[in-house]
Amino acid sequence: MGWHIAPRDQRGHFVGKPIRTLGLLLTACLILPATLSADEQTLALSDFFLVDSSGEARDQRVEHDERLRRMDKTLQAELSRSGSFSLVEMNCPSQGCSGQAMKLDELLGRAQAAGARFLVVGAVEKMSTLVLWSRLEVYEIASRKMVFDRLFTFRGDNDEAWQRAAHYMARDLIRNAPR
Repeated sequence: MGWHIAPRDQRGHFVGKPIRTLGLLLTACLILPATLSADEQTLALSDFFLVDSSGEARDQRVEHDERLRRMDKTLQAELSRSGSFSLVEMNCPSQGCSGQAMKLDELLGRAQAAGARFLVVGAVEKMSTLVLWSRLEVYEIASRKMVFDRLFTFRGDNDEAWQRAAHYMARDLIRNAPR
């Protein structure tokens, strides 16, 4: 009797069928995630920034910076939790990665270097204490074209209003973003 790769019983039949099947399943499990990850929606989120055209006398930069940070964190958390997207982090300088701090081409380059398929860019404009709006744009990295564009209005320059706006933007992006 010679050497056999797969074990045989006394009649010469392969008894390794369950082992081969298990091997094929393990191979499929290793290959399938790699195939799926090629199609998954990888996003890089730029930092939101504020344009304050309200003309209010009181300096609210500290409050607004904190609201912007919370808005960014809320969007990251909602999008990650949705399972619809895989978020990648861009390598950003100390001033951050926002549409205000750098040009779109630089943001797209940083998103591409991070492995993103899409880049999300956003801003909030404050017209008055009561009227604010936020713009959310999604760019496809490969074509460098905008593929999603939304304008959201919200009322109230306070923590609650900003958080509601962030949750709403995340839900809209999850439901309507390009696939």
